[in-house]
Amino acid sequence: MSTLLDEIKARRNANTEQSLMMLDMVPLSDTDTKYSLLSSAAHYLHDPAIIQKWIALLAAETDTQLKADMLFRLAAIGFSAIPDKTGFITLLSDMLQQDESRDIILPLLGRFSVTDKNAREKLRSFYLQQDNADTSRQILSWLLIPADADEADITFYQRIIDKVDADDKRVLVNRLLLQDRLEPAKIEKLLQPEEPAAIKEMVLRYCVDRSLIFETALCHLVRNDASPVLRKWSIQLLAVHGIRETGVLDTILHALKQDPDPAVRQAAHQVFIYSLSLTPAIIAHLCDSLLTEKDTSTASQLLQLLAPYTERNESLTNALLHLLDKDIQTAVAVQLYNILGRLVPKRFTLFEKFISAYDKEQHDDCKAAILKSITSAVTFGDELNSFYEKALEAPSHAIKEWAIQGILLIPLTAENTRVVAAAAPVLLHQELSRELRLLLARKISCIPRLPDAAIQVFSRLADHDTDNQIKAVCIEVQEQAITQNGGEHINWEQWLHKADVEHDLSGIFPHIWLFYDDNPRMANSILRAALHPGNSGSSYQQDVSDIEILRFLSVNGGIDDDLSRYALQQLLQTDLGNESKFKHYLLVLKSNPACEDLKEGLWLLLEKRSRYIPLIQLDELNKMIWGDGLEAEFRRRLSKQATVAGVVPYMQYLAVNNTWEPAPELLKAAVQITGMSEERDFKEVLTQACRNMGLDAAALASAGTPPGTPAGNDGPGFAD
Repeated sequence: MSTLLDEIKARRNANTEQSLMMLDMVPLSDTDTKYSLLSSAAHYLHDPAIIQKWIALLAAETDTQLKADMLFRLAAIGFSAIPDKTGFITLLSDMLQQDESRDIILPLLGRFSVTDKNAREKLRSFYLQQDNADTSRQILSWLLIPADADEADITFYQRIIDKVDADDKRVLVNRLLLQDRLEPAKIEKLLQPEEPAAIKEMVLRYCVDRSLIFETALCHLVRNDASPVLRKWSIQLLAVHGIRETGVLDTILHALKQDPDPAVRQAAHQVFIYSLSLTPAIIAHLCDSLLTEKDTSTASQLLQLLAPYTERNESLTNALLHLLDKDIQTAVAVQLYNILGRLVPKRFTLFEKFISAYDKEQHDDCKAAILKSITSAVTFGDELNSFYEKALEAPSHAIKEWAIQGILLIPLTAENTRVVAAAAPVLLHQELSRELRLLLARKISCIPRLPDAAIQVFSRLADHDTDNQIKAVCIEVQEQAITQNGGEHINWEQWLHKADVEHDLSGIFPHIWLFYDDNPRMANSILRAALHPGNSGSSYQQDVSDIEILRFLSVNGGIDDDLSRYALQQLLQTDLGNESKFKHYLLVLKSNPACEDLKEGLWLLLEKRSRYIPLIQLDELNKMIWGDGLEAEFRRRLSKQATVAGVVPYMQYLAVNNTWEPAPELLKAAVQITGMSEERDFKEVLTQACRNMGLDAAALASAGTPPGTPAGNDGPGFAD
């Protein structure tokens, strides 16, 4: 075994000697021979002696192409076998000027630079000497590999940061930011709209993390950067320490008004709400902005943002109040009054200023806003009575409505009743809020004794208003006035119109019974109109019936033919279930028996409703109408009946009025009508009538049988 090893070692030494000899011949040979000799010797480049000789030849060689080929073969063996790495690095750096070898040298130096500072220095130096973009990018990729850059690296990064392209610059900025080695001035310079978005985002994140505020750069970004996300971040970063400078405030307002992205506008809105520092300079600047702003919607938006601050910053409140004395847009002034008006209940000084401002203001909208704020202040005295009373006379609907609000807040004491009652005329303005008018009407109606002027207003309101609830209050006021003062406050024409046209009887009963004698003619007309079928629902609600009306008229005005026809129609057409009224209607008819319509109508009533009407009363009425001719008329009408349904009502009439002298003979006449005696209904009524008259029903039926027909023989009939 040792012999074999010795033999191998000897052979290897021989090969090394042979390779060294070939390398010694390289300087003495031509180019082609050099390539051949180097190619043969390259097989043994792993030997340190061969490597050292090879490097020496490489340094002395003048043919750049051959040097590149020698360097390529040397690069293939790795760095561990090279004995003098420092010298080799120097050699490589010297060869960087040769274009043929650069692509080989740069990776070699780069691999050395990871651990060797000398190699890194060579790369940095060469980077600064050339301007090829690909070469620069390749060098920088090796120089950025170590995570812990030394001072020389940092200086190098800072020197080239503005010379590299966007991708490399992003890496350099990231490396410098991670090590906190970027100067503030440089950071601010990187926050420019023209910088790549990725770099600006990286820098902004860094600034947010460390609360670094570069106001000028950030404001420039907010106004000019193309990225909504970066504009939003810039706004949020500006708000970290609060908005204290007018320039920053203008930028936030610019974003709030003009930024096209809703998220950016929302960010500006939030910043304005939570980060605004109301220094004297900021307050003055805001007031100037409100005064000079031409766009009403923008000014309104700014005021809405300032509104929450007014409750806790008296300086701002005073500044805004002073702004009202200047030439400001009406819409803005209205909003200012609304905002400051919320403080009136809490600050008495503001209350006095608003009272004074009401008289000075020329615009109705502003007056309405002032009045709205004044009504929100709780007062228990009468100092505002004349103020509200005067406001009710203003032509503006808005002012009237807020004056009503104020009147509604006035305590209804004896001292205040005059002012509250004096507000009654405003109820006639139906264009005002229906809810306010209703509340005011109810409040006025609570006054025990209203003045005549107020009662007249309610009377007019009852005629013209379309709201049922307001009309109900008007009726209540009228009823109260009638109860207290008598019939002098009755509006008879109004009552007639309500009963005849509107079919509304509310407020009429029971007063018309009590004050009938004040105007009997109109009262009669109203009562007759109340009998119209359209008033049935209203009369039910008022708990008054047509029977009561008819009775009252019969006692006072008398029953004429029209009322008789009404009673007769009710007897003929009233739904069954109201039979209790029939006797009253008959009593009404007895008050006017001369009515011509009764001669025919009563017989029709007998034929249709004999089972439901009081037949004794009917008989009394018939006797009053026909007198001695009643028997003949009864017989004539009975003879015309050809059916059981037609005969039975007349039989019932006779059965009830059995004491009437012609009743037995008329009963016999009924029996003699052909075919009647065989009908069951007829027999039942006949039996009852005979019992009432004391007659023998069987004998009467037998006597009334037509000749030729045996008694008890029914003969052929329907059943056969």
